[in-house]
Amino acid sequence: MKAGFRKFAAALLAGTLALSACGPAPAPAPKEEAAVEEAAPAAEAEATAEEATTEAESDEYFKSWADDSKVVEQVKAYVEDVTNPDSENFIPVEDRIVTADFDGTLYGELDPIYFDWAIVIHRLLWDSTYTPTDDQVELAHIIEAIEQTRVFPDGLDVRHASTLVKSFEGMTVEEETEYAKEFAETPAKKFKNLVRKDAYYVPMRELVDYLEANDFKFYVVSGTDRVLLRSLVPFGFPELPASQIIGSPMQINASGQGEKDGLEYMWVPGDETVNVGELWYKNLKMNKVSTIANEIGQVPVIAMGNSGGDAAMLNYAVTNPKYKGLSLFVLCDDTERDWGELDKAESGAKLAEENGWITVSEKDDWKTIYGEGVEIDKDWVWTSEIDGPNAREVAFDDAEAETLDAAA
Repeated sequence: MKAGFRKFAAALLAGTLALSACGPAPAPAPKEEAAVEEAAPAAEAEATAEEATTEAESDEYFKSWADDSKVVEQVKAYVEDVTNPDSENFIPVEDRIVTADFDGTLYGELDPIYFDWAIVIHRLLWDSTYTPTDDQVELAHIIEAIEQTRVFPDGLDVRHASTLVKSFEGMTVEEETEYAKEFAETPAKKFKNLVRKDAYYVPMRELVDYLEANDFKFYVVSGTDRVLLRSLVPFGFPELPASQIIGSPMQINASGQGEKDGLEYMWVPGDETVNVGELWYKNLKMNKVSTIANEIGQVPVIAMGNSGGDAAMLNYAVTNPKYKGLSLFVLCDDTERDWGELDKAESGAKLAEENGWITVSEKDDWKTIYGEGVEIDKDWVWTSEIDGPNAREVAFDDAEAETLDAAA
């Protein structure tokens, strides 16, 4: 009788325990409830603090930008969106490609003309180690006229680029690089307290730093001669590898190659890379897109430029078939801190609006352009360099004469 009762009691106890295990969890003690309630606002506070820290960190990159710059707001919103793994617009790190023009986008182009145009005048007219042809001296005259009028005759960009490459024919790449670096140490004529190597737009350098901090890969894609570009860019972006600096290319051969085709010659000890005076193509307009496709192999998601020569590249980014793109267009609209060209800025703003690019105003978006202490020289007066040691009288065709007369 007692044994049977014990079996029944044991079975009843086991059933009760089983029901307890399957039933609802016991209510938390009052202290546990308080801990749970306190955890939620603590987590929210931590997330808010992280957001504030991120915002403060991003602001560190835009110290030279106006506090109310809409461009900064738009760029930060874009970057935060496409770098968020939970966003439908997320871009993997390996596809975060940025391409930027050089002159007028990252670097000043109004002193009084592009760097690679100014160095041509120096090489042709003032370098006593070089003997220019009549055609080259003629081009130097025309470039000087352009410095005054800012009117570029059709086809002159290719003629200039070909002449530049030809003027350094026979130099090794290293020799041409050193020549360009030396020229970069000369004063920026139309400014006070500025040399050419430092004529970078400070706000744009900050923008590039911000993008790189968010794992974007940055390329300079310019119409400037490639060797000169790779000589000059490291002054502003010292850690950017040469493979990410892409300008107009030239034919480069081995020093011992002679007239042999590259398919018939093998590099041997003692060879050096030499400029043979032949331009491949001018890296402007649609050629920029072709260059990006060939040399980078990815469509940029961000592109930056300042002229019609960059339009194809800017549209290449905003029409990216895979990712949300963004393009910036810099306007040379500041006549107090830079030698702004208001007509060009107005037409540029219209072009940007038509194509969905974001405009960057030198005047309104930037606290500084070239950095503290740099001013335009309002007393600067253009003077000709035609009287250099290599100068001589040359004949001009009617169109060239018209360009010169306009400047006069």
